[in-house]
Parts: sequence; C-alpha cells; structure tokens
Amino acid sequence: MAVKGNRHWTATADMRLAHPARDIWPLLCPVREYDWIAHWDCEVVHTESGINELGCVFRTDFPAEGPETWLTSRYEPCSRLEFVRTGRDRIIRFEITLEADGNGTALAWTHHVTALSEEGAALFEGYAKRLADNMALLERMLGHYLDTGEMFRPGT
Repeated sequence: MAVKGNRHWTATADMRLAHPARDIWPLLCPVREYDWIAHWDCEVVHTESGINELGCVFRTDFPAEGPETWLTSRYEPCSRLEFVRTGRDRIIRFEITLEADGNGTALAWTHHVTALSEEGAALFEGYAKRLADNMALLERMLGHYLDTGEMFRPGT
C-alpha cells in the first residue's frame, strides 16, 4: 500500500459564549440550525428522534465544500459532539467540545481533515483562516440567537 504524502491536517477554532452549555447544546443540531444560521440548508436522511442524535445522517451542499454527507458519530449531551463529514475530495472528523467557563461556555471546534485527492489537498491552503473566519461568524450568530431568540442576518 502506498501512502501519498501528508494529506492530513488539524485546525481548531475557539469560541466563548455567555450562556450555559444546556442552552447551547440543543442548537448544535442540523434541524435546529435553521433557527440561527441564516445560510443553513441540509437534507436530513436519518434520525429516530427528529433532531440530532448518535447515528443521525444528513447532507449538505455548500458552494465552498460541495456535496457532503454527515454522520453524528459521538453524542455526549452538553459536553462533546462529533460528526464525520464525507465529500468527494476530503473526509473531516469534526469535533465540538463544550466546557463551563465562568458564567458561560468555552467551545472548541476542531476539524481533522484528510484529503482524498489532489483537489482535496489543495483545499488546505488557507483552511485554518477560513475556519477561524467562519467560526467567528457562527459565534456572532449563535450568541445573538441565545441573547435575543432571533436569527442574526449578516449584512442587514
């Protein structure tokens, strides 16, 4: 078996919200993300409960990422959530951890990315910066929703 170079990398973005994990946790769900992420769009393929759970499967097709299938592979309420995201050019193990931090919650969003093609390897260029920028926007959207109960719409 031949291994073609280092096609694996990890990038993490941190977030802090002035809300307890019990308020944040239910929103980390492909169904509930419609409540607070303006550009969210997915097709839920499988869920027993109607919301996120271990074994939940859904699909997305965003311009920057292309078609992906997501599987909830770890589900520890209010502390840890993991997805496996598969696409044509890469596979991502996406971890979200939540820890109490004073009067709020610290979240770490970690992507473990493995390129499946040269195109996938090319996606690594600037990946950490794109992740940080995306997470900063998500932090603003999630914080706004938790504070107001309304969706934050960038550019309005």
